[in-house]
Amino acid sequence: MGNMAYVAKAMLDKPADKKNMAEARKETESVIIGAIDELLAKTGVKPRDIGILVVNSSLFNPMPSLSAMVVNHYKLRGNILSYNFGGVGCSAGLISIDLAKQLLQLPPNSCALVVSTENITMNWYAGNDRSMLLTNCLFRLGGAAILLSNRSSDRRRSKYELVHTLRTHKGGDDRSCNCVSQQEDESKRIGVKISKDLMAVAGEALKTNITTLSNSCLPQL
Repeated sequence: MGNMAYVAKAMLDKPADKKNMAEARKETESVIIGAIDELLAKTGVKPRDIGILVVNSSLFNPMPSLSAMVVNHYKLRGNILSYNFGGVGCSAGLISIDLAKQLLQLPPNSCALVVSTENITMNWYAGNDRSMLLTNCLFRLGGAAILLSNRSSDRRRSKYELVHTLRTHKGGDDRSCNCVSQQEDESKRIGVKISKDLMAVAGEALKTNITTLSNSCLPQL
């Protein structure tokens, strides 16, 4: 872990097993609001221009939802299409982008805001199960905000054009469905268990996805 790695302030102030909802919400709000503020400043887009909002956080899903928190903070318009994802894991960002793309097919002259983050304050594992300790090494404080638009006026200043998305779902297979799961260890400490099947099932999903995707992007012989 390098010197530029960030953790939530609560992780340094309190024992790892004494975190609370207030500290967790403070962490997530600072990450999400910080990312959106920077995005809006760079693009010049006003909050009132946003017609679609997709927020994802796999393990931290308070009430009111994180998407409701964003709507309230920026006073977004009342007819906004707002979605809040949880429990989707590492695919959450891609699923959110795909959903935003699908929604942008309908209303003209719209902007979609996609926000992805994870929360370590509430989900730091303080036990001794090695299969659950791995997530402590993978996740730090951070998030991302992305703006998508179907407005013709944004074409010239956009960084990328989203041409094609493809989703492959392997949840029907037991190994795929259970390779990453939130559960309790023998001491009743909650954590995320990563099984040894992960690399194998991820490889199978990628193979299926790439095979299908190749039909859309490779030249036909």
